[in-house]
Amino acid sequence: MKWIIRAIGILLLILAVAVGSLFLLPADRIARIAADQLHNLTGREVTITGDVGLTFWPVLGVTAGGLEVGNADWAKDGAMLSAANAAIGVDAMALIRGEIKITNIEAQSPTIRLEQRRDGRASWQFSDGGGAASIETAPSAPARSPRPLTIQRLDITDATLIYDAEGADLVRFAGVDLSLDWPERAGDAVIKAALRPAADRVTIEAKIDRFDQLLNGDIRPLRARVDTKGGGVTLAGRAGLSGAVAGDLWFKTSNTERFLAALGAGAIALPQGLGKTTDIKLDLTLTPDRRLALRDVVADLGGNALTGAADITLNGTPDVNAQFNVGTLDLTGFARSDTSGSPAPASSTAAPAPASSSGWSTAPIDASALAGFNGEIALRADSIDLGTLSLGATRVLLRNDRSRLVAELREIRAYAGVISGEFVINNRNGLSVGAR
Repeated sequence: MKWIIRAIGILLLILAVAVGSLFLLPADRIARIAADQLHNLTGREVTITGDVGLTFWPVLGVTAGGLEVGNADWAKDGAMLSAANAAIGVDAMALIRGEIKITNIEAQSPTIRLEQRRDGRASWQFSDGGGAASIETAPSAPARSPRPLTIQRLDITDATLIYDAEGADLVRFAGVDLSLDWPERAGDAVIKAALRPAADRVTIEAKIDRFDQLLNGDIRPLRARVDTKGGGVTLAGRAGLSGAVAGDLWFKTSNTERFLAALGAGAIALPQGLGKTTDIKLDLTLTPDRRLALRDVVADLGGNALTGAADITLNGTPDVNAQFNVGTLDLTGFARSDTSGSPAPASSTAAPAPASSSGWSTAPIDASALAGFNGEIALRADSIDLGTLSLGATRVLLRNDRSRLVAELREIRAYAGVISGEFVINNRNGLSVGAR
């Protein structure tokens, strides 16, 4: 019995010494070595500044008055991540062994800058990482082979996210929450984000198979979901840090107007049958140079069905080449919304027009959407119902070039004959409309 009591006493003494040694660890030394490991993981300069302290609850680690992760050497604006308050959690048993193993990182109100070039370079593409760091209590030992580093948990709250894609408008979001759960290096990772581009909250969740291989530049299977009030988008496929994405996309909305508004698109009015509700499935491929291919498109637009394919170049103003077949197209909902009698908004410089239950609207025509894309869209319909007019087989080619849209009417069967010609809407220097 005595030897059992002695053994227990020895174990308790060892445990007490181990725990006590944690209180004697130099916080600034741990912070510096943790920064070195983050550098090994990302290939970027990592700086920990401000007051550094040792924490024991809820996570063993260090707190810092500032954390900065450098951007790619070709990036033009500041660090990739800069935070005024940060915490780095470490593995207690690894500390006792004289090593630093990062388990989690927390950052409050950081600024995150992401940049992408047309040639496919992206600031979030990191170099290969690794390297075991240790607290030096004796002369340096011979160099050891690099050891992979895992960050099991990453929590970022109230971030400002800036995305600068060459040739596109700068995108900026405030109040972004972001988390990464990656418990096993050779396992899956779950990434979650929440942001408010407008009034409604948008949530994003992605599960990535073998996240370590994704960080090494491989294309990995993933499943991602975007949700907000009004609808959501699901992608099941494969992706890589280079910007390559391929998979099956499902876009379903019960209120497309609210869904788009939540993404920051503003107030968009959609008539019944033309996307007020949607159920769209397609095969998507996006290349690192931002070329988007949509194949096997099957869409229910709330009463009208659409099939087809499209190729879109996303560098600068989108360039579109698409072919769609709408079968039997019902535009009676569009005709009803066009004659609903809703009063036009009053101008700030002119008296409002008298209310009228019929006749042409006096509201200004906004054709600014013509600047939103260039390219060609071919439309084919078996028949078109306009409410007061029915058309037979119809083939139309829409060509838009710098706000000048030409609708080439290749075939419109109506009145026991065939109608053809061109209809032009030009908004380059003020709106003009013509036909021939």
